[in-house]
Amino acid sequence: MIEIPIIEASGSHRQVGRCIGEQVKDHIHWMVETQREDIPPGVSWEDMLYQGNLCLAHSRAIYPQYVEELEGYAEGAGVSFPDLFLCMCEELWEAAAWPHGAPRVSQGCTDFAARGRATVSGHTLLAHTNDLSPDYDDRLVIIKVQAGNEPQFLAVSPGGAGISAGYNAAGISLTGNQLYNNDIRPGIPRGLMVRAILAAQRLGDAMSACLVPQRASNYNNLIADSYGEIYSMEGSATDCEPLYIEGDILAHANHYTSPSMRRFEQDRNSITGSVIRYNRALRLLRENYGQLSPQLFRKLLADHANYPNSICAHGDDSVTAFSLVIDLDELKSWIGPGRPCQTTFKEYHLEAWKAR
Repeated sequence: MIEIPIIEASGSHRQVGRCIGEQVKDHIHWMVETQREDIPPGVSWEDMLYQGNLCLAHSRAIYPQYVEELEGYAEGAGVSFPDLFLCMCEELWEAAAWPHGAPRVSQGCTDFAARGRATVSGHTLLAHTNDLSPDYDDRLVIIKVQAGNEPQFLAVSPGGAGISAGYNAAGISLTGNQLYNNDIRPGIPRGLMVRAILAAQRLGDAMSACLVPQRASNYNNLIADSYGEIYSMEGSATDCEPLYIEGDILAHANHYTSPSMRRFEQDRNSITGSVIRYNRALRLLRENYGQLSPQLFRKLLADHANYPNSICAHGDDSVTAFSLVIDLDELKSWIGPGRPCQTTFKEYHLEAWKAR
């Protein structure tokens, strides 16, 4: 099993971006080339760039520091900034972004959360599988970043530029799931909202990043803090339902579970696998209530119910690229590349952050 390389960067946002961009330039060039070759049917790269520029205008107005960070990435990697920023606008590759768009292959992720009486230690624990194309198996990077006065964070990135999941030294974690919402519009791409969540000093800051009004779309952002407060923020471009943990356990997959949000589901006929993973995760949480630990979660992430479209995914188009367990009380995480049933997890740690 290939170990995921870790890149550490600190300084201004531009300096952080340039440092990481220089070290993952091959991945970023590959990502831009791949995305250019895989645009939606009937859409040109110029059409994509036009929409990307609309998203950029919204992003500069609200998150200029993270736009500057991406400019640093482009400088370090030696790619066009408009091309790189467009790749961060992943919602533009979805059917709902274009008239008569063709549905894409669904990517999956499964999330577990537990706290208090549900865990052996009483700690707040998060567990996450991240499903991607098999092409990303050898293009994952762990980034450990201290940007400006923000808390240091550690996250897993497909290709080094975007962020899938992680946590920061202020005790804020981000995991979650892609949702295929039908109200995509020009706005701040959800990838930049993720970056803002990992800069949060408190849970309210993370929640505000999930609810930024100018957003282009949304994920289900599962956010938590070291006090044991856990929310599943089921979002779309125009609405969001904050789902609070109940009975000290919570699970989520890739479909809307809140009745008020189901109208935003792009295709209600394509959620079968997600529904099965969601209910399977809830069952595993209930059956192991009071016994949940980082060690046990690493085993639960390898579950094969409904194989190959299981929590530990082995599909042809979508596989579990990495899995992650976080103990927010201790600011520790365990990250395993590839399928959870085959991987070796490595431990990481952050030092607690103190506001300057």
